[in-house]
Amino acid sequence: MLWGALLFILSSQPALPSPPGVNDKQAHAAAYGVLALLCLMGLTGWRWRRVAGASVLAAFALAVLYGISDEIHQAFVPGRTPDVADVAADAAGAALALAGAWAWAILLGRRASVPRP
Repeated sequence: MLWGALLFILSSQPALPSPPGVNDKQAHAAAYGVLALLCLMGLTGWRWRRVAGASVLAAFALAVLYGISDEIHQAFVPGRTPDVADVAADAAGAALALAGAWAWAILLGRRASVPRP
């Protein structure tokens, strides 16, 4: 997965510049929100109708486990330290993105089931 590789490469850097107006926790939440969505789409074959509770939970677990492994990885990178708050931001971003994706899938399902006059 290219996004996971990008996250690994970024976490291997001794220091990262923050985009203007974005703090570290917001960047974590956004990055892991994208990762969670990509995991969800991979698990469902890019079909919104296959999005269900089990696939959402699996995507969340994958994103958070990757976040934990990334923090462990940072313990071995000079200039970086692992931070539980980063994992919390990762989980929050993943949860928010997946909640939006699940809501979108529900709306698409309802729209498809409504008879048209």
